[in-house]
Amino acid sequence: MKGFLQRVFTKRRETPITYDEAKEMAGSPDADIRGKLAQRHDTRPEILYFLATDNDSSVRRHIAANEATPVQADVLLTDDSDDSVRGSLAEKIAHLSAGLTPNETDKLRRMTYEALDKLARDQAVHVRQVISETLKDIAEAPQPIIQQLARDAESVVCGPVLQYSPVLSEEDLLEIIEGSSGRGALSFVSRRRNVGEKLSDAIASSSDKDAISHLLGNKSAQIREETLDQLIDRAPDYPEWHEPLVERQHLPPTAAGKLARFVAENLISVLERRKDLKKEQLDAVREVVQQRIASGEFEKRDEAPEEAKKQKGKKADKAAATDKSAKAGTPAVGKAAADGEEEEEEEPAYERALALHAKKKLTDKEVAKALAANDIKFARAALSVLAGITPEAVTKVLNTHSAKGVVSLAWKAGLPADLAVKIQVKLGHVPPSQTLNPRNGNQYPLSEDDMNWQLEFFTGMATSGLR
Repeated sequence: MKGFLQRVFTKRRETPITYDEAKEMAGSPDADIRGKLAQRHDTRPEILYFLATDNDSSVRRHIAANEATPVQADVLLTDDSDDSVRGSLAEKIAHLSAGLTPNETDKLRRMTYEALDKLARDQAVHVRQVISETLKDIAEAPQPIIQQLARDAESVVCGPVLQYSPVLSEEDLLEIIEGSSGRGALSFVSRRRNVGEKLSDAIASSSDKDAISHLLGNKSAQIREETLDQLIDRAPDYPEWHEPLVERQHLPPTAAGKLARFVAENLISVLERRKDLKKEQLDAVREVVQQRIASGEFEKRDEAPEEAKKQKGKKADKAAATDKSAKAGTPAVGKAAADGEEEEEEEPAYERALALHAKKKLTDKEVAKALAANDIKFARAALSVLAGITPEAVTKVLNTHSAKGVVSLAWKAGLPADLAVKIQVKLGHVPPSQTLNPRNGNQYPLSEDDMNWQLEFFTGMATSGLR
């Protein structure tokens, strides 16, 4: 109890002010002055409670984030009309939640738990996401709250706890998988550390090819030989499984020979270089490879890129002919012309970004210029190139309207933190009241670990095709 109260009412070193000065600041018509008072850790609880009903949302947001705010005011703010206020409150309370249970006998602890439980069911996805990301790796996080978040319909909410939370047992995860109607749960579970054999069997027996791909690539996952054999039998239809299978440790005795029958030539060389294969296994691989070479299969594959180049050349010629017709005053006809324009629509922006990057001219000034000119396609392409992340992953981050995700993307792209604010609003469509602003001048507001996790999370979603 004492430790809990110390965390809630932590005092920081601040220049003291009198009670009368605090009252005067609380009654000031200037929201900035009231906001400064709302951030102080020596402000009397009754004044903080009074400011929890302030007309200005920025003041209420400071109250929500202040650890000195009385729990009664926190409870009041769970019904705040501003999502960003509830989001700030969610992050603070989640950090204070270790060890809380639904059966608290102490009034303050019970009120804190009830506030967290309410926020975990908030109508705003952003609020629930904040709680999930905060609690994802806390071993003493409230078990019922984690269970609630793990079953959330939104992948940005359920994903962090499904992938990381130590609170969820294998039985919990099996139950969640069985009752999951939406896509995504399996993929997050399959990326957990030390996935057990029962969970591996449940994932492997599903029709979720992306989750199985993540499972095979998870080096800490325990997969039975029989299960791995069954997946290898299914693998010819799923090329994305081939590389993680070839690199999988502890292959079953007959696995290498089976894999050699259908994986690409570059992956066969990976098999042949494995030092853990016995002589008879390597001999089986080489025998299959010789048969495929004799059949001319690899030569046919080598011809495929040439054919692709020819097709691309035909498309280019067709586009040139269309352009020539347009200049001559001849209208483009048919659906093919329209489809060609649609296919070409995104490519120039990305190609331009790549060209500038190759010349070392793709700078933050170019991105800022594109935002100012409302050249959204080029700005998105520039983020993809600078961050070294696929356009699909960039689209996934921006479409979720997550301030943390967009900030992490800008950081990965090496852009200044102040430009990240414009990117949040312009490309991520994050409401201005919910943007994450630079700290201490122009420093990013999140830790590198947090930003790396955000990027891993969203790129994982793009790879899995999650919506």
